[in-house]
This record gives sequence, structure tokens and C-alpha cells, in this order.
Amino acid sequence: MYTIKDSERKNIIEAYDEEGNLVGEAIICPFKASDIHEKPRMNIYFDINVNDIEGKNDIKDQMFDEIIKRSRTISEKYKDFVVKVYHCCFSDNKESIEYYSSKEGFKNDEGMYIIKKELLDEEIFEVKEIEGVDFCHLQFEDEHEMMELVEKQNKVFASGYFVEDLKNLKNSTQWFSIAAKYKGEIIGNILIVIKEESKVKYGWVDDLFVSKEWRKFGIGKNLILKALNELIILGVKESRLEVWSDNKRALSVYESVGYKFYQQTECSIGMFL
Repeated sequence: MYTIKDSERKNIIEAYDEEGNLVGEAIICPFKASDIHEKPRMNIYFDINVNDIEGKNDIKDQMFDEIIKRSRTISEKYKDFVVKVYHCCFSDNKESIEYYSSKEGFKNDEGMYIIKKELLDEEIFEVKEIEGVDFCHLQFEDEHEMMELVEKQNKVFASGYFVEDLKNLKNSTQWFSIAAKYKGEIIGNILIVIKEESKVKYGWVDDLFVSKEWRKFGIGKNLILKALNELIILGVKESRLEVWSDNKRALSVYESVGYKFYQQTECSIGMFL
């Protein structure tokens, strides 16, 4: 028989055997999802790690049941939210995928996709004008500009940039950033990092966002097309990016300009409460 109890560390649950030895621990991390869903969403991420001992799965089951119990308690506090409890792992982690998929109500129904678009030298993508919206390159020459971008991006994504991230990017990588502005204020941005893999150079979409009140005007699509034109000028033959499969809004925009599925890197196995 094992004892499950809270750790002194925040959001950690621990499992002890009869001799008081720590044999497993789990993290349970509730957080508000990024602004990519139609309705406000509360995610409850968890991960369970148990020593390779006799009765390992029994301990995991005991900890899993405790996590679901606590997740239901959390969901009661967020009645206006869609609440999902889930485990996320790399797509080649068959043990975790099989274990969590076997749980009642749990489905392997979301994942992180890499999608890509090949570019031709002679291609020029037409960008439609949007009244009052200007597009310009950001050089990150001063901290004020970086802080404005971070502030706007963090309103869209739960886990966004810090100013130090942009400083490190500027000093160590080939990159460019194109912003959409209205009356001088940033309302959207795309940031591209030039990478190389197996002698293939590609433009990685490190970030793309449009402020909520400016969506459905074609700003996101314009930012992508402008970035693709820039990559062609630089002689880069391909663009890639990561996107969650349930981010339907973003996927539809990417697919409309020719991005196609390349590979899945992570699986999300969970259920809505």
C-alpha cells in the first residue's frame, strides 16, 4: 500500500511506500490557455513519474485517480471555462501514450504539428492593403520597442516572450520581424528565425500573433505573405512552423497560403471535465 500526499514543493504530489521511501511524484499544473480557442479554456497539465519498482502501475493508477479528483475540484472554480485535464509527451513515447489512452474518457486527440511550405525563386505573394494598417520591420534597436512587442504578444499567448528573449535572439541568430501597426501601435507581428537542418535552410516562424480586436481583417495572412516574400529574397527555399492541431483559426490561415503537414512532435492525451 502506498501513501499519496502533497509535497512541500508547489503543485507536486508525492507517493511513499510503507517504509516511508519516496517512490513517485506527479506534477499538476492548472493554467489559462492562450487566446486561441473560441471559448475561454483552463488547461490542467499533469505528469506522473514512478520508480521502476514492483507495483509501478498500481502507484501510477493511485496518483492518476488523485489528479483527476483534484482536477474536478479545480474545474468547479472555473464554471465559465472549458476545462481540460491532460498529459503531453513526445510522439514516440509509446508507453505514456498507451497508458493514458487506456484511461476512461481520455483521448489522444490533440498534438503539436510541424507544417511547412516550399518556396520557389520566382514566386511573389500578393499582399492586399488593409486600410489604416502599415507593415514595417522591427529592428529591436531599443528596449521600448521590445517591451511593446512583448506586452502585445503576452496578451495573446499564456507563455510568451520576455525582453531578454528578444535581446538574445538579436545577438545570436539570423532573423527578421515584421509588425502590423495602426496609428503607430503594434497590433500584430511575425518573427522569423533562419535555421538549417540536413543542409536545408528554412525560415522558422518563431512567433505570429494578431491582437484579438484586429482579427478577421486579413492581418495574419498579410504578415505570413510578407515574411514568405522576404525569405525568397534571402534565397531561403522553405518555411516551417509549429502549431497545435486544435488551433483551428491559425491552421486555416496557414493552409490557405499553402502550408502542409510535415510531422507530429507531441501528443496531448486528455479529457474535458
